[in-house]
Amino acid sequence: MKKKIFNTEKIIGFSAMFISLLTLIIFLYQTRVISKQARLSVTPRISFNSSVATADSTIVFSIGIKNNGLGPAIIDSSAIFANNKYYPLDFKSYTEKNYPKVDSLASHTSSYFLTKGATLLPNNEIVLTEAGIPKRDIPAFYKLYNLKEGDTDFPFDIIIYYSSIYEEKWKVSLKAMGNPIEL
Repeated sequence: MKKKIFNTEKIIGFSAMFISLLTLIIFLYQTRVISKQARLSVTPRISFNSSVATADSTIVFSIGIKNNGLGPAIIDSSAIFANNKYYPLDFKSYTEKNYPKVDSLASHTSSYFLTKGATLLPNNEIVLTEAGIPKRDIPAFYKLYNLKEGDTDFPFDIIIYYSSIYEEKWKVSLKAMGNPIEL
């Protein structure tokens, strides 16, 4: 008599192994999905905002950043880029060095120095610089920067490198408005 190759015990054994393997594959897939979800739930997203406000006799220019993401943004580095050089992100020092006549036209009402390791929490905003210029000095202010009056494309860029708590890294630039670039 011929022996059966597949008896009931073997079928049950192979079925158990198949179910165990399928369970392992599903477990690994779920772990990957949960890990991705955890990373996305704390992803920062820095964006620039600038404004021009008119008060009684003064026009106030401001440039700031805001974290529109879900997690904290940890600043890795920040700089002002102008004339193919990088300067520390300190507008007061930058303008004193490169545009010394600005102080006679504008009053810096605030200037924020963004340091390495600084953390920008979700929905928080930092005003990097704010300057008030009397309306009578606006033409001279634009001329100083070699701009047409009303132009907001200043001859500098602000570049910020930041990371998430999972050490994912991004770069954002004032001139390249839009999505941060993942590094």
